[in-house]
Amino acid sequence: MYPQSHFLFSLLIALIFVKFGVFDYKIALFIAIFAVLMDLDHYITFIFKYKEMDFKDAWNKAVKGLYAGRSFIHHTVGFVLITAIIVLLYFFNQTWFWIIGLGYYTHMFLDYAHLNVLKIKEKITIKEFGITEKINKFEVLLDIFLVIGIGLLLI
Repeated sequence: MYPQSHFLFSLLIALIFVKFGVFDYKIALFIAIFAVLMDLDHYITFIFKYKEMDFKDAWNKAVKGLYAGRSFIHHTVGFVLITAIIVLLYFFNQTWFWIIGLGYYTHMFLDYAHLNVLKIKEKITIKEFGITEKINKFEVLLDIFLVIGIGLLLI
């Protein structure tokens, strides 16, 4: 999934928690930002693999399928390690517990849940500022529904 989908999905889930009074809007925003920042591991892995720091090149190689550099945090070992950190945070800092916990798990849910039950496979290619995005039409539809859900929660 692309960054906007991670941001919108995490924000929607966090806003549900806001409605229940678990935390405030500021924490919800930080959760959504953290969910997007989770994918910086792809870029960091790219730097170590290719010994270059060109963000556009890293992005475009990933979009074209030439590079799929997920680090350990996207795999079982990372899931267990991050879960242990989240459990510890519960006892030491509730704010960070929510930010890292909801940000991480909503991100992982989107990465691994197969939500495209309609089997929409067509893609839209967007090229701006030297960056290419080949986004699945299902993801565009999902983003639209997420924006509507967020709008309804903010009313």
